[in-house]
Amino acid sequence: MALFQNITDRKQIEKNLEDARIAAVNVLDDLFVEKSKVETAKAKEEAILMSIGDGLITTDEKGNTIFINKAAEKLLGIKNEEISGKSFFESTTIENEEGVAVPLEKRPIHMALATGTTTTTTTTTTTGPTYYYVRKDKTKFPAAITVTPVILSGKVIGAIGVFHDITKEREIDHAKSEFVSLASHQLRTPLTAIGWYVEMLQSGDAGVLNDKQNKYLSEIYTGNKRMVELVNALLNVSRIELGTFVVEPEPTDVVLLARSVVDEQKSQIEAKKLKLSEKYAKDLPLFNADPKLLRMVFQNLLSNAVKYTPKGGAIEFALWMVKGGESVDVQKADEDSIAVKVTDAGYGIPKKQQNQIFTKFFRADNVRKKDTEGTGLGLYIVKAIVDHSGSKIWFESVENKGAIFYVTLPLSGMKKKEGAKALI
Repeated sequence: MALFQNITDRKQIEKNLEDARIAAVNVLDDLFVEKSKVETAKAKEEAILMSIGDGLITTDEKGNTIFINKAAEKLLGIKNEEISGKSFFESTTIENEEGVAVPLEKRPIHMALATGTTTTTTTTTTTGPTYYYVRKDKTKFPAAITVTPVILSGKVIGAIGVFHDITKEREIDHAKSEFVSLASHQLRTPLTAIGWYVEMLQSGDAGVLNDKQNKYLSEIYTGNKRMVELVNALLNVSRIELGTFVVEPEPTDVVLLARSVVDEQKSQIEAKKLKLSEKYAKDLPLFNADPKLLRMVFQNLLSNAVKYTPKGGAIEFALWMVKGGESVDVQKADEDSIAVKVTDAGYGIPKKQQNQIFTKFFRADNVRKKDTEGTGLGLYIVKAIVDHSGSKIWFESVENKGAIFYVTLPLSGMKKKEGAKALI
């Protein structure tokens, strides 16, 4: 009986072992199938990444390179094997337009990793700084760069950067700017002559005019004035983009300048019965700036506030001092600065269009429906001047509730710049 029991137990053990072996084989088969699927998917993803025409970089949360594709290898003159596992910041160099290395905290990948937000540098001739990647052989090229952080469970675990060479785009933009500059110069002379002759006719130099003639001449004068303003704006844009504009800094009383700009707008302010609040801090230091350029910044911001605020509305123009590290709205001043704030109660800027506000020829949909005049170049020019001076400009706005524009002017001031022409 005992022997029979032992045989039965042994057969049961053997059966269990065989079942376990079969189960293990099945698991291994499943693992092999899944491994094949993963390897296939990985191969496809790598093939896609390698075939992308733009340069692509992936890093971990410390900025160490995980992978660069073929396009990045070609653009940077470096192999994936040479850079993989190494700090991307130490393996590559980015310079600004002056040939100075961009500090770590300003490099797009570092900014994306540090802030957890997408970082984009300039494309062609926008108002932001242009960055140049320096190749292994020390040659360099201008690049448009976009870096997006990789976030898992609320934590930044890496970044993906995409970039491409914008040399050709810049050459095309340069040619377009030269054409606009030439065409604007040719248009400006006859327009100026038209303005002079209209003024002479209105003043009676060619005889007394009747009411109908005066009305027609007024329409001609107004239309001609708009054309002159557009041509001047186009000339300014071309000079900014070609880099031919002059900057001549001098110690400037910003409060005095602000009051002068307000005086220029007084007639429009009074005509619309706007309530203007001027808040200028006492004892603001002189700011080393090109007064003509700073005037253009103040003029554009204030004239927009006056233009887009309905009758009887309120606007504010404020200047005050901030220390380095102190906050101005949502931004922190990098150094001791003069803060500027222009507030209006106008149409506001639609949220979906706010990222376009400083681009050329842009006018928000809600404004175009109510006001057909305007070039869409004012804020573009303001942004270019502010960027050149090392300052910052940003805004807050809710549609139909107005907008607040902020500017910080570092006390280090504007840098002198030689050029062929001044802005108009």
